[in-house]
Amino acid sequence: MARINTVNLDLSFELINKLSAIDRFSGEWSNIERREGIHTLKQLKSIATVQSVGASTRIEGSKLTNDEIQVLLFENLKIDKLEERDQQEVVGYFQALDTISESFTDIRVSEGDVKNLHKILMKHSEKDEWHRGEYKQHPNSVDAHYPDGRTVTIFNTTKPGQDTEDSMRALFEWYQNDKSTPAIIKVAVFVYEFLSIHPFQDGNGRLSRLLGTLLLLKQGYPWIQFVSFEHEIENRKTDYYKVLMDCQQNRPGENVDTWLDFFLSCLSSIQDKLMQKLETQQSQNALNPREKKIVQFIEAYPGVKSGEIASKLNIPLPSVKRILSEMIADKIISKNGTGTGTNYTAERSVKVKTDLLMKFSSDETEKVFELSNKHAFIEIKKIILTPKFEWKIPDEWAKYLSLQNPKITLETRTMSGSLYSQVYAVQAFNSPFYFQPVFEIHNGLQIPTSLFNEVLKENEYPVDVKIKLSWEGEDLSFDVQLVYDISEG
Repeated sequence: MARINTVNLDLSFELINKLSAIDRFSGEWSNIERREGIHTLKQLKSIATVQSVGASTRIEGSKLTNDEIQVLLFENLKIDKLEERDQQEVVGYFQALDTISESFTDIRVSEGDVKNLHKILMKHSEKDEWHRGEYKQHPNSVDAHYPDGRTVTIFNTTKPGQDTEDSMRALFEWYQNDKSTPAIIKVAVFVYEFLSIHPFQDGNGRLSRLLGTLLLLKQGYPWIQFVSFEHEIENRKTDYYKVLMDCQQNRPGENVDTWLDFFLSCLSSIQDKLMQKLETQQSQNALNPREKKIVQFIEAYPGVKSGEIASKLNIPLPSVKRILSEMIADKIISKNGTGTGTNYTAERSVKVKTDLLMKFSSDETEKVFELSNKHAFIEIKKIILTPKFEWKIPDEWAKYLSLQNPKITLETRTMSGSLYSQVYAVQAFNSPFYFQPVFEIHNGLQIPTSLFNEVLKENEYPVDVKIKLSWEGEDLSFDVQLVYDISEG
């Protein structure tokens, strides 16, 4: 067992292998970077930035979708006066992330520079002006509230005042002087210790994720800019909190194997996602002008046949069939049907819109969609309840939740008239660790696959989808929002 700063760690062969795989990828990155070129990486960085800003602020309770964030940051340039707290947090996070991206080589892992990042992060929030850029003045322990009225402290953060100052000073000193701990382990431990100290009155979670990016960049992992670490954590939020709690309950001197395993697992996952994006981009960029013309035509007319392509584009049919066969093998297009019914759709034409909001209320209880083909889907990822009453402790809304028992019904009707439905109780998704009006759906409710035991045939489309909200008693005490992704095929 190794002692690293104030925590203990057992480096198993499994952890060592994960660490080695991440470092091998990092060693290959300079070649990947040269191969892909500036334009491709610039596009990926832009997408990753919006995902990171959205995910990190939503983890802390923001309700803005990625589409709304894109408009706020890049299409609505008047950000000097932000009245909504969600907007204030989004712009602050973006400006802190942008500062790190542009100046990470000059930012020191020091008290002054970390306080300055906190000041940028909280810049637009008037509510936080009194503690912006300064260590906490009041205790900020992490508590769990239960429906029976109990409040249980999950772990006590470091006391404000001298204790916090000493702990942060020791953390910076360790990080700057430790030359033997592998770089990624140092980053993971620093982030863990920072969260355990909770040095600022508010914004610690967001700042910890920014510091993770900063430290990885400074330690020589530049690929972290082109994929969203924050989005990965958002998708695994319950695991993220559970691992932190399991470790921190044994503080001080705790073993942090599970935290390191989680941290490495997230890095490994986003490396895989980054490579998938690069491979897709590479295959598309490799097309010659004739191939691009065929793909663009298929995108415009999904379900088109080879003869129609040859006729409309004035390309010999044998050449069209050869090109189609090659692009199917490269997974650029898909072949559907057989014989005279054979038709084609472009894989990249399946565009997924992410983190959209579907809103329900007592007056608006149904939403209707149409899934046009086998590529189309709807995936519900999160439920957000907005109480219509003032509440101070979770017991108040948990009581209404239990009494009214809101339910979501997913209903589909295929082209042949077959009807399928499934009912889900909202409170079934409640986290056993945090009782709050935000419910993560970790496996996702994906329509139509959540409702069918087998893959639907092409002739079953289009599929009509109805999503209904119901409850017991009179008017519902909440407005309900579903966060979802949608592909329209």
